[in-house]
Amino acid sequence: MTQLEIKDERTKLTDYNDALFAQVKAEGRNMTADEKAKVQENLRKMEDLNIMEASNDLKGADGKPASAFKDVHYIKPVKFSLLKTVRDLANGGKMDGAATDLTILGRQEFRTAGVNPQGSIILPSYYEKRAGDITAGDATQGAEIVQEDKKAILPPLVDKLVFSKAGALFMPGLVGDVSIPTYAGTTVAWKGENAAADDGSGAFSEVTFSPKRLTGYLTVSKTFLAQDGIGAERLLLDNIANAVARKLEATILGKEDLGPTVPQGIGFKLDGTAELDVSDGTITWATVVGLETAVDVSNALQGNLAYMTNSTGRGMLKTIDKGLSNDTGDFLMSEDNMINGYLCYVTNSIGAAYGSGDGGNMLVFGNWGDLMIGQWGGYDITVDPYTAAKTNQVIIVINAYFDAKGLRAVMAGDHYAKSFAALSIKA
Repeated sequence: MTQLEIKDERTKLTDYNDALFAQVKAEGRNMTADEKAKVQENLRKMEDLNIMEASNDLKGADGKPASAFKDVHYIKPVKFSLLKTVRDLANGGKMDGAATDLTILGRQEFRTAGVNPQGSIILPSYYEKRAGDITAGDATQGAEIVQEDKKAILPPLVDKLVFSKAGALFMPGLVGDVSIPTYAGTTVAWKGENAAADDGSGAFSEVTFSPKRLTGYLTVSKTFLAQDGIGAERLLLDNIANAVARKLEATILGKEDLGPTVPQGIGFKLDGTAELDVSDGTITWATVVGLETAVDVSNALQGNLAYMTNSTGRGMLKTIDKGLSNDTGDFLMSEDNMINGYLCYVTNSIGAAYGSGDGGNMLVFGNWGDLMIGQWGGYDITVDPYTAAKTNQVIIVINAYFDAKGLRAVMAGDHYAKSFAALSIKA
């Protein structure tokens, strides 16, 4: 195929997908299985066209190999660099072929998920290596734009979250609103030999997840953008992943009520609807263990059980004696961060404004395997070279879409009640 034929074919495939997305949105419905399959097929075809365009297999208008013509300009094989792409856009330039290819895939992934991205750089959540003759180790055969280890362009978000250490469920690549079924369990009872059995079926319900926009920005100097080293590239990618992870953690562990644009925080129950709020009292061994009891009475004392608090809370727990007379020499938290046989994770995404008077540090206990975090699409990035131009800086705005809830969250008004119990503590 000639370059012109490749561009025409890619435009047809893109227009088809865009028209389908517009139709589905206008009709207010989700895509059918056949429509999803067609979109994925078109994406694969576009990927093949991108690889063909970057290879030496292009032919001239007369069908001869393009290498026979001196006036043919080839696309230089390059690997994607976010640092270079931001620098190009900040300086009024255009994205290179690798950045354009990834943005096409990222935009399609967002639209498949039901989200319309607005940024100039749209990164997919991951870039999957193709099978067959396309090998990641051969130049012009996919090495330029195929991730060799199948990792995300950005460092995997799950590795940045304290929730991953605690065993929470992370689900990327969601499409539209997602309903997860929950089951209250089956009951049985003793009966006489001829007595009729009771209906022992448990109650089914569902927890619905919907995309909510998480946004933030980084300010970087143009001097930093001028760097070409691997270390600078990794630093930028890590900073973006860390910024998203910190905000996501702070929200899930915060105290905001559920809204149309934000997930409810686990600490919500400590802000005016406290069940175990002792921020105005003295934390004791009994109140700490009471968290385990609160989870157990909801039959949720199973799975990935652990405590979680912040650095201030850890310092308090390690210096408060278990005995009421402070005479046992045994403290609420042991030197190895254990509380009553359960590990306590520490993250400063937990603030210090919980409970009565907004002065407590939350301590939460529960089955972290019941916490589900969903992600729609990848990362929508906008480069703003103007707002901070007078200080020789560029602002990088990041948008991503998440939701988080407890899978046992069947109580109205509290989406973590059955899996988690919390109290606010302060010195």
